[in-house]
Amino acid sequence: MTKFIITAILLFLQVSSLLCQTTIKGSIKADKNQPVIGANIYFKGTIEGTNSDEQGNFILSTDLTGDKILVASCIGYKTHEESVKLQNDTIELLISIPENDVELKEVVVYAGTFEAGDKKKSVVLNRLDMATNPIGFGDALSVLRTLPGTSNAADEGGMFVRGGEQNETKTFIDGLMVESPYTAKMPSVPVRGRFSPMLFRGTVFSTGGYSAEYGQALSSVLILNSIDTPEKDEAGLSLFLSGVNGNLTKKWEKSSLSASTQYVNMSPFYGIIKSNIKWNHEPENFGQMIAYRQKVGERGLIKILANYSIDNSSMYYPDLDTHSNDLISLINSDMFIVSSYRGAIGKDWIMNTGASYNFDNEKIKMNEDNIETRKQSYEFKLAFTKPVNEKINLKFGGNVLNKDYSRNYLPFSGNSYKWKYNSPVIAAFIESEIRLFKRISTRIGGRAESVPMSNELYISPRFSLAYKTSVNSQMSLGYGSFSEQPLNEYLAYNNKLKTEQADHFIINYQLMKESRIFRIEAYYKNYDRLIKYDSLYAIAPEAYNNNGSGYAKGIDLFYRDSKSIKNGDFWISYSLIDSKRNYKDYSFAHPPFFLSTHNLSLVYKHYISKTDSYISAGYEFASGRPYINPNISYTEMQRTKSYNNLSLSIFHFTEIFGKFTMIYAQVTNILGSENVFGYRYGNHPNESGIYESEPVIPVSRRFYLIGLFVSFTGKPEI
Repeated sequence: MTKFIITAILLFLQVSSLLCQTTIKGSIKADKNQPVIGANIYFKGTIEGTNSDEQGNFILSTDLTGDKILVASCIGYKTHEESVKLQNDTIELLISIPENDVELKEVVVYAGTFEAGDKKKSVVLNRLDMATNPIGFGDALSVLRTLPGTSNAADEGGMFVRGGEQNETKTFIDGLMVESPYTAKMPSVPVRGRFSPMLFRGTVFSTGGYSAEYGQALSSVLILNSIDTPEKDEAGLSLFLSGVNGNLTKKWEKSSLSASTQYVNMSPFYGIIKSNIKWNHEPENFGQMIAYRQKVGERGLIKILANYSIDNSSMYYPDLDTHSNDLISLINSDMFIVSSYRGAIGKDWIMNTGASYNFDNEKIKMNEDNIETRKQSYEFKLAFTKPVNEKINLKFGGNVLNKDYSRNYLPFSGNSYKWKYNSPVIAAFIESEIRLFKRISTRIGGRAESVPMSNELYISPRFSLAYKTSVNSQMSLGYGSFSEQPLNEYLAYNNKLKTEQADHFIINYQLMKESRIFRIEAYYKNYDRLIKYDSLYAIAPEAYNNNGSGYAKGIDLFYRDSKSIKNGDFWISYSLIDSKRNYKDYSFAHPPFFLSTHNLSLVYKHYISKTDSYISAGYEFASGRPYINPNISYTEMQRTKSYNNLSLSIFHFTEIFGKFTMIYAQVTNILGSENVFGYRYGNHPNESGIYESEPVIPVSRRFYLIGLFVSFTGKPEI
């Protein structure tokens, strides 16, 4: 279960000073020598730039040469321009930008959005948080569970946001959708993210009300923008109990190539740590990632990212009716390729275009029966951005997404079955950010989508409004209409099903001051045309319909403080959610089984300078989840006991044989809490009229990760 945390750690370490280029180092200060956080530093007339960190420091490396204009800007401050001569050396600057009374009143619309991984002013998590957070053990994307708005569905994995299921959160890489962002599902085993956020320069997690640029997501989007240019040549190796990971980066004047290879076999781990699953073949994974970047002139950049993985495992799964074990085997191979281009056209236009291909093949064998599922998706996207004037910024474009799906069921005896469909989705969007007044800004847009398979054409409006209440605070309102095609499993049986729909209403308040962030957000979501069915595996198309509905409403709180404790940093998030749905095979409207009414996360990290180490602790609490006990009632909801998880991670930096080395250790559930996610029941009562049951529990009570990473190219800059 460790396969993606290692990639996250390795790529997190790949930040170091640039060789054989011009490197500009400096800091940006405001009045009273206060650091300016999240300032944009870039070369005028190009797309090359960076952002200042929490101390106001920045590093910008470039292949450009000659005389250039360096620009430093940040909302609330006057823009600074300075001439620099780029000649393959190091330039150190101290930039002072005074506050601007006019710009202090400017606002940024961000209702329902968190940013992580880059260093903009609205960031609440950075790359260090993503790499060292103990709650993200084994899957760095799980760190996002420490943000409000998410439900702790630890038995399922993936992102469950504001009452929405995993499929309602879509993942985009460089603007294009990933059809299969998670590993294939085995019973009682959570899925894992296929991509580490450490591969990306920016991570935007929208809990609702997101931009019209993105569609086919009912609840939220996770937007990942891959690294534009690596900092230098890199080579590293990571060894741990259950596998090995190696990475290599080669950088040239205007291009670069990165590769990462990983092999994981959980047999040694489960040989030491007891598993609650009876494995026939412990999970085994091989993964390969290749990324190529090529600069085109001074203002263009081509990026190609390819990721391939194959997973193999099998288990004995109890049949509660027969008191025997079913042997379930899984082989899953997945490939994702995305190519994108970003560049300037003329003086003001920016063009973003790209294409992607995703192939996923899943082979499941249950005893002697075989099920093979094949998914393919193709996407092409084109978008343009242009500032109309100082107050209006326009963005528009479109995309074509085509999905091929097929499933073959080959029983040991009896008839075989085959389902397949092809579904193109054609979309266009337009959106404008408008600064109405000094204190008020708005984002207005809409998205039109055509789905020929279900004979649909619909328009989804999006609207946000922000008001600057003070220098450090603002309020935002958001509304959006969102649509998403039903799951492949439903469309395979009835490909005339209409798209599911949801309306989002959001109100948000945020205060940021002196390395402290406070956010409170309330929301309401109304669901319509959700899928209902008589039985999930009913073959008849009429067994599936769009008669489902539901709602979700709640309040999210977030507070982060990086100032009060020297070398310390902590954040607290809390979510209160009320949601009911009448969908799937539900006989009445009730909370979905994955939902916890109360979700709390506390994370603390501390840097120990004497030992050059990071220590982090994380605690998760979730109130009991609903379930139906057929031995009591089919209409009365029961609740599991609450979920508790206290985790710890330690990262120590040293040298072995003159090579930079990181030794790390992580452990989950230190207190040994007996967490229960729900209960599964037999399909039929026994001779005593009782439905036999068993609890759904974690794969192991605790997980451990101990390993080391060695860099052969010097100490990275952290």
